[in-house]
Amino acid sequence: WLLLQRRLRLRRWVRLGLGPRRRVRVSRARGRRGTATMSLQEKAREKVARMLRFNAAEAPAGGSTQWKLLVLDEQSRDAICPLYSVGGLRKQGVTLHLMLSGAREAIPDVPAIYLCRPSDENIERVAEDCAKSLYTKMHLNFSTRLLRPTMESLARRCLESNSVGAIHTLYDAYLDFVALEPQLFTLNQKETFYGYNSSAGGDAAIEAMMRRTAESLFTVFATLGQVPVIRAPMGGPAQMVAQLLHEALAAHLRGTGGGGGGAGSLFAESGLESYARPLVVIYDRSVDIATPLVHAATYQGIVADVTSYRLNRCACVGTDGRQRTYDLDVEADAFWRQQKGESFPDAIDASGRVLSDVQAREAVLRRQTATGEAPAPAAQAQAPDSNGGGGASLNVLVDSLPELMEKKKLLESHTNIMDICMGVLSSRGIPDFMDMESDIEKYSAQDLIKFFEKGTGLLVDRVRLAAVWLCSGREISREDYDLVLNNLCANPDASDAKADGASGNPRGAIPMDAETARKALSWLRRFMSVGGFSGGMGGAGGGAESAAAEFLGNLLSRGKQMLGSVKKYKTTNLVEAAVQGGSGLGLGMVHLDPKVRGSVPPAQQQAPHEGKVVAFCIGPGCYGEYQNMVDSLGTKVRDAKINSRSIAWAAGAAHKHTHTQKSARTRA
Repeated sequence: WLLLQRRLRLRRWVRLGLGPRRRVRVSRARGRRGTATMSLQEKAREKVARMLRFNAAEAPAGGSTQWKLLVLDEQSRDAICPLYSVGGLRKQGVTLHLMLSGAREAIPDVPAIYLCRPSDENIERVAEDCAKSLYTKMHLNFSTRLLRPTMESLARRCLESNSVGAIHTLYDAYLDFVALEPQLFTLNQKETFYGYNSSAGGDAAIEAMMRRTAESLFTVFATLGQVPVIRAPMGGPAQMVAQLLHEALAAHLRGTGGGGGGAGSLFAESGLESYARPLVVIYDRSVDIATPLVHAATYQGIVADVTSYRLNRCACVGTDGRQRTYDLDVEADAFWRQQKGESFPDAIDASGRVLSDVQAREAVLRRQTATGEAPAPAAQAQAPDSNGGGGASLNVLVDSLPELMEKKKLLESHTNIMDICMGVLSSRGIPDFMDMESDIEKYSAQDLIKFFEKGTGLLVDRVRLAAVWLCSGREISREDYDLVLNNLCANPDASDAKADGASGNPRGAIPMDAETARKALSWLRRFMSVGGFSGGMGGAGGGAESAAAEFLGNLLSRGKQMLGSVKKYKTTNLVEAAVQGGSGLGLGMVHLDPKVRGSVPPAQQQAPHEGKVVAFCIGPGCYGEYQNMVDSLGTKVRDAKINSRSIAWAAGAAHKHTHTQKSARTRA
């Protein structure tokens, strides 16, 4: 019925002259999702699978798999990690995956598939591999568009070593992002907040960084196969990235971008997809700098805040002192998929209920297996015996028990993770910080000083609280600021020196000392006093300020959402206003459409957008921002995506989770 409705609607559009006169192909394959409903992660996985088939459109007849090697740079390794496990790659015929930057030995008679960025360093390594004849056939795939000068450089090097024949195929893969979840991605770029707010690199370095961001964002929409409508606040890096993305998309559509395959070949939309263009709202971190600094509230946010959580893998130290690693995959783990966006106490309650239910079912199945007791009628109905005997009952027991044990194993893993998180929350007194952060506007400088004198938490936790206080929007005198800063840095914890989240310490804290705290807060105060982004902060550069900016960027990238907040964040309001065709936060909005020559008509600028939404943050993002946007916009738009550039975990999508809010202390 839905497919019939879509066909009728499309025919009506064609009659009105609103669509292409082409037949819509509707997939009837059982179990397959239509192209229009495939998630970004599914499309990225499909693209990698095609690459592993040597870019053949279909798998070889007969199901035979050719064995191959996979050579990756760091960015491409991170891109593939959430898509395929080692076992999944083995099923695709990959016997060994190697790093392009590492030392590798010659392996003859086995083709090698490369996936890397077309950087000068990577091109040089590929040319060296050709010269050394490491592999008989090399299939090159570049994660972004290979420019003609770079291609000529590779060809020249191969000609000089007489090794052109080693390169069998060469493709632009357009896969310069990490799809962490079905609708959650990151560009996985580092130190971006520091980069575009530092005067050390100059305008050229900032422009190169923004161009790299636009190139990577282009690959996201090339993977989706859809040309977006672009909206961004005027001024600063957001407008720069929006304009660069617009120019790249427009150049490709008109065949002037230098890519192969003809004009618009990456966006060969057909049928209904051509009418479901996404809206991308681009903004930079300075729009709301406080949100990533507050402590986490959701299960996923707390895991990312207090453990080493990267590329959907959680590393932490158990109560027995042993290092443990857990894979948290929304597709394979139903509990994680359902509870990751809920508050931590609610997730704990759900874990207890589900685990009790699984244990009860396990006991029943074991008793039935031991005594030969027939399963419940409902279970029998699921597997009727065609021979009329008792084989169906046995089949139900044999099939149900392993599935139940796997579910129990996953729940026990979540129980271990929650125990570890609870220990960290308790030892650092994080619930007390959550209380204050949830209503920071009512606290004075004297209130913060009294709280700091208690010695609660690590120094990094106290710096985060002070930073949120500075960003609260209230007038803070120089005297109050000095009192808070001096008290904060007077007696730093000795334990802070041991916290090393940047190097993967399972405690998840960031290394901190009094001097770094003082520089970071001084930099933040100056940043806020000039209204956020100001084209590189002008005179805010220098060694001390640059070090503080770098630390603050790291701190932002580890920060998460406050507990107990139901209000919309500034970025949520901005995206919502952009969807409705307005300007959020009093900022003018740039409206761009790569399919329109010249400026977008005013009527189209003011029209609400119907369809998918991609919210893209230049700089660090956080799960709190992601979940707030999902909860606020999920009922108004079909999809809501949020992406962050500089951290591997901060990006999100439309999971329909809502939760009631209680006091921070009660929930913790």
